[in-house]
Amino acid sequence: MTNKEIGETAGNVWRLLDEKESLTADQLKKELKGKKEDLYMALGWLYREDKLESCEKDGKIFFSLK
Repeated sequence: MTNKEIGETAGNVWRLLDEKESLTADQLKKELKGKKEDLYMALGWLYREDKLESCEKDGKIFFSLK
């Protein structure tokens, strides 16, 4: 996966979280219809840009925008 593809996936994750506010990695993967590895790279990208936060609820990690 190239930097451009990771950035595009990160943009798609950002748009989903902007629309739905908070999702788990499984929910994001299902919505994006992609590979979990690609999702994790995109999440890392958004964390690095300080645009993402996470919290644990009922034993699951939820991601949301800052």
